[in-house]
Amino acid sequence: MSSVVDRINKTISKDYPFYKGVKPKVTEQPGGLLLLVYEKNEKTEDGLVLPMTLRVRADAEGKIKAVSGSR
Repeated sequence: MSSVVDRINKTISKDYPFYKGVKPKVTEQPGGLLLLVYEKNEKTEDGLVLPMTLRVRADAEGKIKAVSGSR
């Protein structure tokens, strides 16, 4: 499973550079799907902290099915 997560991480890092280097929380879901949740805090120009979350659903082979994010 770790090679699948590594492959997904590489794709997410390329498509969403804000999340490069962020370790996801991985949860197995029914139907053989994986849910990866990337969380980080980004500091805005005026000094406020903005929590950012990216949720990725992928199958057991590492093919990404859905991505949703919040800012």
